[in-house]
Amino acid sequence: MNKQLGSLFLALALCLGLAIPARAAELSDVPADHWAYQQISRCVQDGIVSGYSDGAFKPGNPVSYGAFSIMLARAFYASELAGYSDQGTAAGEAIMNKHGILNDTSRSSASIGASLPREDMAQVMYNILVDKGAKIPADTEYVKCISSISDFQSINPNCRRAVMVCYTTGLLGGQSDGSFGPKNPMNRAQGCVVINRLRDYMGNSGTTAPVEPPVDPVDPSEPPEVTDGPLFKMLDGENAQQMMDRINASTTYREGYLTNGKPITEENIKELLAKFEQTMPTGSPWDDSSIFNYQSRAFGHTSACASFGAAISDSLFGKDAPVTRHQNFDQLKVGDVVWLKNTSTGYYHAVVVTSMTPPAGYGANNYTICDGNNDESWNSAGGVRWGKAEDRDAFDLPEIASGTYIYSRY
Repeated sequence: MNKQLGSLFLALALCLGLAIPARAAELSDVPADHWAYQQISRCVQDGIVSGYSDGAFKPGNPVSYGAFSIMLARAFYASELAGYSDQGTAAGEAIMNKHGILNDTSRSSASIGASLPREDMAQVMYNILVDKGAKIPADTEYVKCISSISDFQSINPNCRRAVMVCYTTGLLGGQSDGSFGPKNPMNRAQGCVVINRLRDYMGNSGTTAPVEPPVDPVDPSEPPEVTDGPLFKMLDGENAQQMMDRINASTTYREGYLTNGKPITEENIKELLAKFEQTMPTGSPWDDSSIFNYQSRAFGHTSACASFGAAISDSLFGKDAPVTRHQNFDQLKVGDVVWLKNTSTGYYHAVVVTSMTPPAGYGANNYTICDGNNDESWNSAGGVRWGKAEDRDAFDLPEIASGTYIYSRY
């Protein structure tokens, strides 16, 4: 369409009072490379949701019970909504109440403006399936998904059947760490995603679902949930690989954040390292035997001191965090793994920086480390050690500088 025809169409539309659907491209904060661009575009074009007066969509804003009610009314009860002179959130919730869509949710004890948690999102989707007569899997089908939901017992009992049905039909999925996150609030972008899934499922007469439930998208702009972090300790019967498999399965890499959900800062890294020291203190076994081998995505096959360093690093930043290998020794940071090598003697050892300040009694040019497979006299078989000093002056020695590398996850 050339500019003249486009202008003519716009003028006719305005004269005739036609509604011209917005596109996500017209929303200032939803660029074409936004993770939910297509889903938001579809809902905006279909009139299910709109942007704000300032031209933004604010995809990361939480969805309230009222806001989601009017979105659902526009998507699934449009003819009824047309009968309301004021087609705001009150009308949407009135329609939801008429059809029992908010039944078994926490709406009765929460305000209309309260954020909608994921478990209630599942419940309202399930209630719409029932109200619209869509196909619902048999009990024998949906109960199979229980084992794949690591936090199933944390889901409100009223909502558990709804969550299982939504999992089985592919309407909702787990988070990247294998949990469902029932209390986590849904945001506007995620609301568009699940409404489109529900429309597609019902538009196909509810007869076709994905073979596996999808992993629900995570808005990169949302900070992750803050937790206590992984349990850095070999449980009974575990070797190092099994310990890290457990830790890696329970943590997720998010750019700019540690595995406990806190931003990457020196203070937060020290806090997490202090917890690791409590659960695997000085003197804990960690030697060069095969039970301490660890295959790390970032570091490859590691053993002895190198596997300890890789395990600490992955537990801090996440197994999928990118790693940078460099020799800019003035850029050493807390949490870095240092591969020390003396090219003249052949000595090598991996350590993890725990503080840029020295331990008590050492000079200002020392930094503090922890390591594994340490052969100090207190543990001739090799073990874990915290609080040792390393001298930065060693980086000035040619035989050290040439073979030594820093592995950073910042």
